[in-house]
Amino acid sequence: MVIKQELENRVIPLKILLEALETTYGLITNILPPDEVPELEIGVKYIKKIVAEMIEGANEGLPIVGHHFAFQAEYLSCFDIVPVCIEGISYILSCIFPHGVERFNDIISDGFGHPYHTCSSQKSCMGMTLDDLFRFDAIITPTAPCDNTYASYPFFKYKENIPLILPDLPFLHQEKSLHYYGDQIKIALNDLGKVIGQEPDFETMKKHIEIENKVNRHALEIFELKKARPNPVSNLFNAFAAAASIYLAGRNEHLKFYEENLEIAKRRYKRRGRHGEDESEEKMRSIWPYMLIFFSLETLEWLDRSVGMSVLFDIFNYNFSPHIDVKNEEKMWYDMANKGMSFPMMKQSTDFYYPFIEDCVRLAKEYNADNFVFTAHIGCKQFGSVPQILKEALREELGIPMLIIDLDVGDERLTNINIIRDKINIFTQTLM
Repeated sequence: MVIKQELENRVIPLKILLEALETTYGLITNILPPDEVPELEIGVKYIKKIVAEMIEGANEGLPIVGHHFAFQAEYLSCFDIVPVCIEGISYILSCIFPHGVERFNDIISDGFGHPYHTCSSQKSCMGMTLDDLFRFDAIITPTAPCDNTYASYPFFKYKENIPLILPDLPFLHQEKSLHYYGDQIKIALNDLGKVIGQEPDFETMKKHIEIENKVNRHALEIFELKKARPNPVSNLFNAFAAAASIYLAGRNEHLKFYEENLEIAKRRYKRRGRHGEDESEEKMRSIWPYMLIFFSLETLEWLDRSVGMSVLFDIFNYNFSPHIDVKNEEKMWYDMANKGMSFPMMKQSTDFYYPFIEDCVRLAKEYNADNFVFTAHIGCKQFGSVPQILKEALREELGIPMLIIDLDVGDERLTNINIIRDKINIFTQTLM
């Protein structure tokens, strides 16, 4: 007979995460003044609820299925499983642990020989698995968005004997590509069902997709409000919106998360206020076209309160896919593929750089941005040459500057946060 403790031990990092989230929520609600950091309170409240449900699912013996963030979690709702996003767990723990997830990066690099310069988003979870903290029943990932992904995920199969499902995602963004990838998603879900011994329930999946359709409409409203001066949406919202797209996908909690954040943004907009000590002060409007600094999310508050910089959005927050038509099944798979190929980082990294440059220039105009900050993550080698091209395009098209910071967004040892803040401070002095 399998005991509860043994079932729970398949997801030890989730248990650690839940304890951290509960402690954080207690500090927010019992120590901070009311409405001091509402986006933080809302995000932690709903994510901890879902993490608790995930642990309960593990206690009940449900299969533990790992997935890449670009394989949408709502698509996995056709199964009774515990979905664990490989990248999501790596980066959320990197911002919660005092020393991030450095230990797990070292386990996979030093103990297994995985190169130090590969992506920490996968490397951390690989180290946790090698340390027997995760016991996956299967893992599913598209063959994108980068070589790091495709080179790292086979570790789970060849070292840990975990079944690996690989829906093939084409690099051409054409009509035929969407039909092809739609078929690949359906095939992959059926293959996953065979591995875990479940028949996919696509009717249930449709209900969760319909929730995401509603979420998308609220997200668009929030982004419309960001055009206002001052920006009524806090920098922290960006981080929690990215986390919510993973942990809350397809759930009513995701809809509540957006409804509550939308109300906060509307209240600030009506009084022409913003988040921070001096709500009228917005000194600069910045776009971070790549990732946030996950090992130091408190930097977002520092930018809001001390620097006066609004981070309008980052790579995980400015792509919106069309409505998915769940009433027409053939169209549904096509729309699901469209969402997958238009998803943050998938769109940018599985295509030539021209659309990315065009999007950045268009968004800078539309949202009145006066600067860009590009976090050049060591793991994203497919993007290595793009920052300089973008910097030149922004200068020539709009006359606005861009700061490039070389770092590992999930491991502070490459570039210390004090050095990063010094760079930002010096850069912002040129804007004043």
